[in-house]
Amino acid sequence: MKFRANLILSVFLLVVTPIVITSLVTMEAADRALQAQALETGHPLSFEKIEIARLRENIVYIVIIGTVVSLTGAGIFTSELSGSVNKIKQGLDNLSHDANTAIDVQRGIMGEIATSINQLAEKLHETRSHRDALLECSPNGIITVDKLGKIILFNPAVSSLTGIPPGTALGANYQEIGLPPALIRPLAAALTKQPTDMTKEEILSRPDGNSIAVAISTSRLHDDEEIVGALAIIIDLREKRLLEAQVLRANRLAGLGELAAGIAHEIRNPLTAVKGYSQVLEDELDLHDPRREYTAVIVKEVNRLDRIVQGLLAFARPSASQFELVNLNQIIEETLVLIEKPAFKHRIELRKEYGENVLAEVDKDQIKQILLNLFINAGQAIQDQGTIRIVTGQKGDQVAIRIIDSGLGISQAIIDKLFDPFFTTKGEGTGLGLAIAHQLIELHGGKIEVHSRLNSGTEFKLILPIRQGGILNV
Repeated sequence: MKFRANLILSVFLLVVTPIVITSLVTMEAADRALQAQALETGHPLSFEKIEIARLRENIVYIVIIGTVVSLTGAGIFTSELSGSVNKIKQGLDNLSHDANTAIDVQRGIMGEIATSINQLAEKLHETRSHRDALLECSPNGIITVDKLGKIILFNPAVSSLTGIPPGTALGANYQEIGLPPALIRPLAAALTKQPTDMTKEEILSRPDGNSIAVAISTSRLHDDEEIVGALAIIIDLREKRLLEAQVLRANRLAGLGELAAGIAHEIRNPLTAVKGYSQVLEDELDLHDPRREYTAVIVKEVNRLDRIVQGLLAFARPSASQFELVNLNQIIEETLVLIEKPAFKHRIELRKEYGENVLAEVDKDQIKQILLNLFINAGQAIQDQGTIRIVTGQKGDQVAIRIIDSGLGISQAIIDKLFDPFFTTKGEGTGLGLAIAHQLIELHGGKIEVHSRLNSGTEFKLILPIRQGGILNV
């Protein structure tokens, strides 16, 4: 604004003022010339003629001044318009690289245009931010390619599922970056107008050798009738499969529990009779009678069957939980007292990594039963010398107990059956210990996770809620 005012003032001083002065001098000289001409001819000019002559000259000078001022104003306006247009053009170029850039034009109609462009850019930036956040946070993998197969979009979920970094994928051809065949096939079919299943369950093979169950949905991207690319959405089915397996297992165990309870009651009464009559028979035999050895075996086996029956009943109909707020570190110490015999201490090193104030609302006896079973299993998995790490901690509204041994490890085939009733890899045992432990953890609203590899040890992780059915003030 200051520059424009100075420019206008300069024009008046340098152009208009000389013209005005010149016009005044010229009009005075013209008056004298007219008067001299009138004296020579002897016909004096009337006042009206002199005024008309002056008016004609004034009009000429006014036209000259107006033309100069108009040209000057047009030049100023054109200069400013050109500057504003250049600023807008530069701003648009910057916006194409950085959506946060604002165009700095604040005057006149061009300022209004720049403001509208800035508002539009801000809305586009918000839309892009929401889109990017959606793609970043989506649990489903999303990949798009153009009609030549160049990858345009490759969100983090795709990278997690395929093991391919986004930096490697973007801009590359989808067939050249090591995508699993199960993903390449539907994309190729979509780009070549071949018939394709809209959604299909597949197994993705990752570069690290692991396989993931997924559902792949593909569709073509059209511009009018022309195919301009393809879209694939990959849905991770691992959680779904896990939930389905849990539901099937729960249904199977529910039926098995009812059957076990009925069998246990039917077996217990005959066992009591067998044990009682065996003891009566033993009392009637002489102390040196060899048949007493047989009665002792009968009583011993009946007691073993009775323990199995007790386990069946505990599995089928566990006792009601008595929840109370306890320190889990203390519960672990009380359980370890039961197994820390001299032979145990001689070959196994216990490493305790307790968190501070690991509190939870649990049934103390049931948690001790679970821990005792896991500690015994960990000790048995270590053949000679080894270690057992016990790690506790709290995260959010949950607590965790990790029991990590350096034993032989467990194969995946066995892990899948580990919590099934009567499944055991030991020469002795009922196969009910882990099944009961799993059931008790579920009664607490928690879960057991198992991670193991052969010859690399095993980790059992107990996850428990801090509270049971309501707000707990810890």
